[in-house]
Amino acid sequence: MRAKHVGRDILASLKNIFGGELSGYTELLQEAREEAVERMKQQAEAVGANAVINVRFSTSSVTQGAAELFAYGTAVVLERRDG
Repeated sequence: MRAKHVGRDILASLKNIFGGELSGYTELLQEAREEAVERMKQQAEAVGANAVINVRFSTSSVTQGAAELFAYGTAVVLERRDG
């Protein structure tokens, strides 16, 4: 779960009125996505997996100025076949 800086919230409100990309939100979600993927990789390693397949992301708003991002997938062991 991540929350943004109050200054970003004010700028996002202005952009919401006039249009344009909400770069503060875009950056916030990118950071959250990277952190969620890293945690998922660590959890996969902890159970002996060496890959995660069928990865999905889901977001939801928790409160004004904060959102949560879920990343989930299936931890697997990939084998390499020679020949």
